[in-house]
Amino acid sequence: MELATITLEQCLDIRQAVLWPHLERAASRVEGDDEAWHVGVRANEQVVCCLSVFMLGEQRCQIRKFATLHAQQRQGFGAFLLQAVLEKLVQTGVNFVQLDARTSATAFYSRFGFEAEGEPFYKKEVQYIRMSRAL
Repeated sequence: MELATITLEQCLDIRQAVLWPHLERAASRVEGDDEAWHVGVRANEQVVCCLSVFMLGEQRCQIRKFATLHAQQRQGFGAFLLQAVLEKLVQTGVNFVQLDARTSATAFYSRFGFEAEGEPFYKKEVQYIRMSRAL
């Protein structure tokens, strides 16, 4: 397992396959992607998991579009990636992270200290809730 900065194109491949398989690849692109930090996990020289970090200010960021290829899920890639990214963010002076979690994934994020805030909401017919944590 290896942490790597990856390209937006590599991220889009995984995002589309995992998060929005019924939509065209372009639908997985979001505003700010060109400025975001795209990070992935490589296993056997293949990127199997990714997320993107969008800065909201000098010390605040949002994690978006976190996805692991279906065949590699539940093997620790996502946990490895999230923990490594949180550690890197601390090293760069970030002190607050937020994300919009699919409600089906809140237990995963809670393991890393994220807490739900506000009410659930929908994006593209999927239920989410905002979660955040201080670093």
